[in-house]
Amino acid sequence: MSNSLPAATSPRAPSGTSNIARSFNEVTTGIRDRARSNSPVRRNSHNAGGSELSLWRTHNTFPKTEHNARMRAAEAFDHETKLPGKRNGALGSIGLEVLRCLLRLRGRKDGRLDPTYQWIADKIHRSRSAVGDALDRLKACGFLDWIRRCVPIEDAMPDDQQSEQISNAFILLQPPTVRECVRRMLRKPSEFVRAVAEKLARQKKLDTATVDDVIAEVQSPELRAILARVRAFVDSANPPSGHTEAL
Repeated sequence: MSNSLPAATSPRAPSGTSNIARSFNEVTTGIRDRARSNSPVRRNSHNAGGSELSLWRTHNTFPKTEHNARMRAAEAFDHETKLPGKRNGALGSIGLEVLRCLLRLRGRKDGRLDPTYQWIADKIHRSRSAVGDALDRLKACGFLDWIRRCVPIEDAMPDDQQSEQISNAFILLQPPTVRECVRRMLRKPSEFVRAVAEKLARQKKLDTATVDDVIAEVQSPELRAILARVRAFVDSANPPSGHTEAL
């Protein structure tokens, strides 16, 4: 972690004015102001509320059965990577504790996962430095990634710090070997089997589909209307009786 830099100094408003403003904000929003960290924004930080939302939904939302399978697969991975005479594998016991903590903490509906290092350390009763090392190991082994985030300071003076660092957004991942292990545990079909099944299902649908079914699946309303008119013209030109109307 980078060393903290001294925050820029500026004339402060009288304490009474500050208290009035803070009280007004609490009354109007119902939320107590969060204390500023005054920490410098780190490189490659992104504004909160951006790409992490879709990444959370994509990678962090899965059923509880997969949650347990991922943890067992991570423990097997750590055992397989343990060298002779060593107590731990590539993840280490603290790495497994951190991963278990993150799996339990993730939002079940939106996948949100943004605890601070200190919160994780307090939760698993480890030091902050040990948690940081464990997170680095999880990332190096392909189990985790994160996005550095910051938020703007709305009422900052021109000469003051304009943004401040907040907690990272964590993304739960799986190395290829672990993903295959989880698939076998859950008895899910492989990607090849799933692709073949989807192809056969599409072909069967096309073989049994009528003209109306094909037209109804067209996304564009304009194109769907054109196809409907073409179909009506073809039907009028070729009536079911086989006899065209006299001109």
